[in-house]
Amino acid sequence: MIRLALLLCLIVCTATANAQQVILLKLDDVIARRVGTKPVSDRWLKVHDYLKEQNIKGSFGIITESLEKDNTLYFNWLKEVQAAGLIEFWMHGYHMKTASEPGEFEHGTAEQQRAILAKGERLAKEKLGFTLPAFGPHWSGTTDATDEAMEQVPEVTIWLYGPEKPKFYSRLSIPRVMALENPTFVPDAEKFKTFYEAKAAKREVLVLQGHPDQWDDKRWDGFTKIIEFLKSKNVVFMTPSEYLAKVRAHSPVK
Repeated sequence: MIRLALLLCLIVCTATANAQQVILLKLDDVIARRVGTKPVSDRWLKVHDYLKEQNIKGSFGIITESLEKDNTLYFNWLKEVQAAGLIEFWMHGYHMKTASEPGEFEHGTAEQQRAILAKGERLAKEKLGFTLPAFGPHWSGTTDATDEAMEQVPEVTIWLYGPEKPKFYSRLSIPRVMALENPTFVPDAEKFKTFYEAKAAKREVLVLQGHPDQWDDKRWDGFTKIIEFLKSKNVVFMTPSEYLAKVRAHSPVK
């Protein structure tokens, strides 16, 4: 049987002439607000409200360490957003690392990395009542051990910015083509348009990473201009799980 991951190049490399390009907004680093009466930062609330107003689907990556300490306000917000169906939460690793720390998935054995992933899924199920079907590492690369570990965590069915042909992982892996930001943290609409037209316009699916908590007013303006540009291209915004369902519906593998 051909593995789903090995069919990726047939599905995501180029779009057919009449197909709408699929955009998966991969927005990183959800954590609880440290103080105050709001569940997350104002910038996260702003991007959520904007996507809701625009009826645009996307996905928010949770740093699962933020689920350790009971926080009713935060947990209820996560549950409400997930239940609304416009935004899907995914696993962005466990620890919010600093620049001086190694990435969680840049070292360690497959079993050690599997334990990090499994902990995140356990916390999500215990505190939120749902699993996190997609994964993308926080501020770090991955190793072959990550590939092996991912295969051992059945809840993770989508690898965002994963290898095009994983060695072990048999589910959906979507490689990186470009991001919302260039450089990191800076959504630059003109740079985005230039790269998109040259390298990405004919891809069937694009995963677009961004970091809303790093966006000041100027960067926010860049983000909204990128969204308007994508809308002008008649793209369709999906959650990761919706795209996986689309892939499975068109795959000969059952």
